[in-house]
Amino acid sequence: MRILAIAIAAALLGIPAAAGAHEGHVEAPGAETTAGTATGVVLVSETARKNLDLHLVEAEVRPIEKTLALIGEIAPVPSRSGAVSSRIAGRVVSVAVAEGDSVRKGQPVVEVESLQVGDPPPRARYAAPLDGIVIDRHVVPGDAVEPNLHLLEIADLSEVLAVGRVFEGQVDRVAVGQAVRVAVPSFPERRFVGVVERIGGQLDPRTRSLPIYVRVENPDRALRPNMRAVLSVVTERADAALAVPRGAVLGDFGATFLFVERDDDPTRFERRPVVTGLSDDRWVEILDGVLPSERVVTAGNYSLQFLPPAPAESDTEAGGERHTESDSTPPPGSLGVAPWLGVGAAAVIGAAAVSLALFVGARIGRRKA
Repeated sequence: MRILAIAIAAALLGIPAAAGAHEGHVEAPGAETTAGTATGVVLVSETARKNLDLHLVEAEVRPIEKTLALIGEIAPVPSRSGAVSSRIAGRVVSVAVAEGDSVRKGQPVVEVESLQVGDPPPRARYAAPLDGIVIDRHVVPGDAVEPNLHLLEIADLSEVLAVGRVFEGQVDRVAVGQAVRVAVPSFPERRFVGVVERIGGQLDPRTRSLPIYVRVENPDRALRPNMRAVLSVVTERADAALAVPRGAVLGDFGATFLFVERDDDPTRFERRPVVTGLSDDRWVEILDGVLPSERVVTAGNYSLQFLPPAPAESDTEAGGERHTESDSTPPPGSLGVAPWLGVGAAAVIGAAAVSLALFVGARIGRRKA
């Protein structure tokens, strides 16, 4: 009987290997993610594709530029701005415009009553010195004014300056005449273009940076003074490079990848590691990993990282011959243990079986004694 009990325990100990190895076994969530990374293919239905709002473009050979990104802001062009100031001491009687108003050259904007004695006291009217927009107003009716005090500031914003800051170690990469693209958070889909018009004469002693000035056309007056801006200064150019939009490339330095749509099956997307080269504010050069005309995902691709791996195409072709979790008959040697128990649960069952066998054997031994 002792030998029989041990044999039963040994048979039960075979459960973990059988339960963990059969084809219908379902891996833990973490193991599934690992498998998806290994195969590099995810399956996306048409419905999921619409929900993720996937955008795709073809990888193409095109010119690409290397850029230096600088933080800056928008400022009026000094020669296209002017101030309205009083020539006499007195009191503001009226202000005909508000900040943001458009004015024409010669249009009356402020009236000041003199402190000189009179009945009524003499008044002076001041006009706009140029066509433009009122960008600052310093007074309201009733304010006392002194000679040369600025009352209003007016600027012609059909052209503006994008003023960037170049740190000391980057000064040698910037020169007058370089092309620049300017982006502002207020208009994320737009790029304003210009060239480096001049470079400052000295570094700021606090920030150790040098200002550069880029003149930018602004016909619709979208850019306003003091808007934050990012200046992409073109420092290098390749005339022919295989490139994709920046949004297509995911990952960190040394581990970058993107998703490519399969030519033979538009529901399958392959995760490809890539080697990148030059990059600017719009494009990234691909040195290895993608071929021209292959379609890459540029929007919605971040979510593709977390989709489960696509089933192997050989498994799909096998059809009903494969054993799956839905099969009612357990595979040989599994003893009917549910696949979801896994190796850990089976090990616990095996240990319990050993304890039971030893207990039964001991009771039988005592009875014989």
